[in-house]
Amino acid sequence: MQQETQRLLLREFSASDFEDVHAYSSDYETVRHMMFGPNTPEQTRDYLERQIPAEMTTEPRMHYNFAIQRRDSGRVIGGVSFHMNWRRDDAILGAVLNRREAGQGFMTEAVRGVCAIAFEQLGLHRLHAVCDVDNGAMLRVLEKCGFRCEGRMVQRGKSRPEEKNPYFDQFGYAMLRSEWLARRDEEQ
Repeated sequence: MQQETQRLLLREFSASDFEDVHAYSSDYETVRHMMFGPNTPEQTRDYLERQIPAEMTTEPRMHYNFAIQRRDSGRVIGGVSFHMNWRRDDAILGAVLNRREAGQGFMTEAVRGVCAIAFEQLGLHRLHAVCDVDNGAMLRVLEKCGFRCEGRMVQRGKSRPEEKNPYFDQFGYAMLRSEWLARRDEEQ
């Protein structure tokens, strides 16, 4: 499964993506808002060689992880994913982008691309995301893509050990399939 956008190809990860994936997954500043990392080389290899293939072949499939590949250079600059609930009609969105690629609209383009997969190809009813209140870049991406804020969740996230406060607040965002389709039709 894949999706092309103006500048990107969203495609399944492969083991050959190791160098590009490890470049961003081992960088603290890139992954500081993520639940993983910074990764060791072994953790990145395990993700690409064991976890991703297992998730791709599990029936029914619940996890969809896409490499964000620049079409001009072929480099993988991040990942965007969604993980379905048990009913397979609602999923949580996740995304990471190499900080060296930030500020160029790639993440907005990738999130729109994965929304097209979720809503148009798979027919999901709802996508939602949780985002640290301090992650302003991702909050702006979600809003540009048409997600609406459903509220602030106080002390929902557990901080990394090196952080001063043990917990942090997150915002919850969501979009329905009907909202995605109406927005897509307005933009065409």
